[in-house]
Amino acid sequence: MRKRSVSNEKEGYNMKKIIVILSIISTLILGACGNEQSGQSEQEQLKLKLGNSAPETDPTGVLVTNISNELAERTDNAIEIEIFHGGQLGGEVEMVEQVRSGTIDMAFVSTGAFSNFSKDFAFLDLPFLFKDEAHAQKVLNGEVGDELKQKALETDVIILQFFDNGIANIATKDKPIYKPEDLKGVKLRTLENAIFTATFKTLGASPIAIPYPEFYTSLQQGIVDGSDPLHVTMVGGKIYELAKKLSKVGISYRAGILIINKDTYESLSNDLKDQFNEVIAQQYDIYKNEIYPEYQIYAEDVMTENGVEIIEADQIDIEAFKQAVQPVYDEFYDTYSHYLDKIMTN
Repeated sequence: MRKRSVSNEKEGYNMKKIIVILSIISTLILGACGNEQSGQSEQEQLKLKLGNSAPETDPTGVLVTNISNELAERTDNAIEIEIFHGGQLGGEVEMVEQVRSGTIDMAFVSTGAFSNFSKDFAFLDLPFLFKDEAHAQKVLNGEVGDELKQKALETDVIILQFFDNGIANIATKDKPIYKPEDLKGVKLRTLENAIFTATFKTLGASPIAIPYPEFYTSLQQGIVDGSDPLHVTMVGGKIYELAKKLSKVGISYRAGILIINKDTYESLSNDLKDQFNEVIAQQYDIYKNEIYPEYQIYAEDVMTENGVEIIEADQIDIEAFKQAVQPVYDEFYDTYSHYLDKIMTN
């Protein structure tokens, strides 16, 4: 038997040493990666709180529930959204403030409520601003909407998407409205909103600012004669029990926005942000094409079944209404000309 040389023994020893070192390094790397992945997984297990003033069965309630369910499924529960429907967390203005401060993470609110924090949004309440809902969608999903999203960022809030909230009509207890003159002296409930107040005064009505929770009782007691409700307000608030005349004047378009706290959104990984955006885009289409229009039909059926007379637009002098509110544009044009000029040419 031949003896192994010293050099061969050293080579074998060195090879074993290298293998042991590589094994240790590999173990350390794998351990580090495992800890990193575990940390990321733990970090991305987010449970978000979302406030919504509408009941769960209203269009926006269905919308946010769908978004929550779809996100949980797509992300394997990495994002869970706990929804507080029916104004459990307060009114819309309160919910915006809570999103800004990070007390809650998300909310669905009207642009009217948001205008308390960014005055640029107030012009959206101008009467007959859009030709129809399709025009409004085009504007809010275009350059004007992008500018408003940038304004929202200044309040530490990100607007994820604009949505149709509805078309405001005029409902009264017993007086059908066909032309502006029919509103003379009619007491109409409104929000504390300069544009709404100016619009009603210009039309000859007597606007009275009343919080929405007090509207039904105020109508019942004769404090007001009517308001400019959306279909969802007429049905969700059971206003149809008292207001038996609904004139489809289409006096203004109301937009809703899904908002999220800026820090919350920016804390998401790029992958989760992509999932978030994809789900919202998908649910936007479902809401626009299915949930919202189907609810409008359902709401009119409910109103009719409960004795509400619906006066259609072709029975109303819409042009006379548009001419009558021109002084409102004269009053606010200089303030919002930047946006109005773009909308008028869109």
